[in-house]
Amino acid sequence: MKIYLAGPCDSENRSLMVAAAKLLRKYKLEVYCPFELKIENAWDYPQEEWAQKVFEADVKAINECDCMLYISRGRMSSAGSNWEQGYAYALKKRIVVLQIEDAPTSLMTFCGCDLFFNIDDINELPLVIKIIEDNDYDNYIKSCSTILT
Repeated sequence: MKIYLAGPCDSENRSLMVAAAKLLRKYKLEVYCPFELKIENAWDYPQEEWAQKVFEADVKAINECDCMLYISRGRMSSAGSNWEQGYAYALKKRIVVLQIEDAPTSLMTFCGCDLFFNIDDINELPLVIKIIEDNDYDNYIKSCSTILT
């Protein structure tokens, strides 16, 4: 199964995303992480051309994935991750959102996914992996403490 791992990849959140990728791979899932993408000779390209190559690689990975796992920090998540979720939604991909902290959530993020979990720690990810592997989305109810526009 191919998983597209979306989420904030800035320096503050990088260790969380690395831990999630490592845990997914431990369960033998094929994981695409945008922050791991390497563009050959990247420094030789103008910024716009490099950006286009990254964009195209990410779009290709979303097109090919079976499921998007979006690690969210709440309503003020990253613009790139929000775009990725919207694109995956338009393609009718399975989308699971893991919100790591108890914070308000965007109604677009909440309504645009198959499953939404508030979790305290990335170590709760194995339950979500089992749901994804078993394609068992219907036995879980989405809920969130605060949904905002």
